[in-house]
Amino acid sequence: MKKLLLAWFSGAMLACGVAQAETSIWQVDKDGDRLYLGGTIHVLSASDLPLPATFHNIYDNTDVLVLETDIAQLTQPENAMRLLTMLSYTDGRVLKDVIKPETYRKLEEYAAKERIPVQTFDRLTPAGVALTVLSLELAKAQIQNEGVDKIFYGRAQAGGKPVLGLESVDEHLTYVAGMGDGVEDQFISQTLADADKTREGLRTIIDAWKTGDVDTLEKAVISTTPTDYPQLYEKLLVERNNNWMPQILQMFDTPEEEFVLVGAAHLLGPEGLLKQLTDRGYQIQQLQ
Repeated sequence: MKKLLLAWFSGAMLACGVAQAETSIWQVDKDGDRLYLGGTIHVLSASDLPLPATFHNIYDNTDVLVLETDIAQLTQPENAMRLLTMLSYTDGRVLKDVIKPETYRKLEEYAAKERIPVQTFDRLTPAGVALTVLSLELAKAQIQNEGVDKIFYGRAQAGGKPVLGLESVDEHLTYVAGMGDGVEDQFISQTLADADKTREGLRTIIDAWKTGDVDTLEKAVISTTPTDYPQLYEKLLVERNNNWMPQILQMFDTPEEEFVLVGAAHLLGPEGLLKQLTDRGYQIQQLQ
């Protein structure tokens, strides 16, 4: 579960013999039509820049940039406030009402260690708690630079390249705010258990992403999530992948070449976008 958060921010792909390469970009072809799928990391450290050159080369030679959602709308102040509201209980409940006393005690211990009042968390939903903990840990690890999607969104805005989103901002916010619904205690307990592993875990993910190391990425991001957290895996990854696939397929019927950038976890595993495209007869080639 925490692995999915780190990525938010081997299926047929391996069975088809895709070897380790130098980037997390795949060329997808069928019947003379082509697009590019790039796996992204949503937050980076200064030492992770510049990005692998292939990302910039593919961007420069494609016509349309496609992201998970509309970043311009997502970053508007009113939507930031909407998300804060969605990450808080507004029905009279507090966190103690949805988690076990022993889990709340673990939260008190974490808050004391971080020298913040535990009351900071009291009206937050499990998703709100997890994102707050993740933010604190990323700050300590100095992993706070904008990620791949924002970097290329900025380039597109500066250069006038068209940008599309695979889901609306409303849909995106709903998915983020819904993390942990139905498994509140397990979600927060695991978040706290993994907090001190954030730096190491994200470093592993970023390093594997930069070198296109599919095996390590898959193990680090989703290897046990389908069995350990089936509801979260289904909602956060599988459902969104299935929603995006018809749009991606339609891109093969356009005269433009698209560069589709989504969180790396969406490309991997038996329900990943690459597996789905392979099953439909598309040719997949990992780029160097």
